[in-house]
Amino acid sequence: MAKKSVLVLGATGRIGPSLLEELRQHDKDYEIIVGIHKTKSKDFKSKKIDLTSVSKLKNAFKGIDVVVNLAAESDPGASFDDTVKPNLLGAYNVFEAARLAKVKRVVFASSVHAIRGYELGKKVKETQAPKPLNFYGASKVFGEALCNVFSTKYNLSCLAIRIGAYVSNDLKNKVCMTRDNLDYVISQRDLGQLIHKCIIAPKNIRYGILAGSSNNKHLYMDLSSSRKLVGYKPQDDAFKMCEGVKG
Repeated sequence: MAKKSVLVLGATGRIGPSLLEELRQHDKDYEIIVGIHKTKSKDFKSKKIDLTSVSKLKNAFKGIDVVVNLAAESDPGASFDDTVKPNLLGAYNVFEAARLAKVKRVVFASSVHAIRGYELGKKVKETQAPKPLNFYGASKVFGEALCNVFSTKYNLSCLAIRIGAYVSNDLKNKVCMTRDNLDYVISQRDLGQLIHKCIIAPKNIRYGILAGSSNNKHLYMDLSSSRKLVGYKPQDDAFKMCEGVKG
């Protein structure tokens, strides 16, 4: 049986490079292809991507089984105008092109900012109403809504991950020293595992909003759905990770 082809968009952003380190460990399960604008990847096959064009995306998506969409304006302080092209139009274009190219699944990078209006200390479930506090968070709510539209109307499998405060291996100490809360931190290997589980999840799983958090002592997002839907088993706890780092 041929391996799945997995196209990662936004691979040069804040999360992409370290995430690719995790996903490359599963090269027996699927082949990683990186979406690029100009510079080719040295370590992975690549395809040229233009998020502004559905037709060009459709051509790039031919033969792709799963699209992992990390491409976005990721600044929580971004203005509405800054989010329109990458987060609203770009997200729609990816879903529409995936549908036309008969991609089997889109893994959409949502954000904890979609629900950040809930107080810390309360474990937020995926069934609760979105509650963003900024335009970035609102744009991610829109992406989650598109997931449901394309899953329901067009039978495109879509899993949206509300990614928490991402900590790559090389930034652990900095995060421990600078964050005022650790409740929704997710480590590099935990996010890598969660996205991997989404990629290989059974094809009958058509839709889900998943909590993207490590198994922290104090949890902001309920992990029950992530565990049940795709078998997520987070290995890290940000509070333990930061023991001894803070003076």
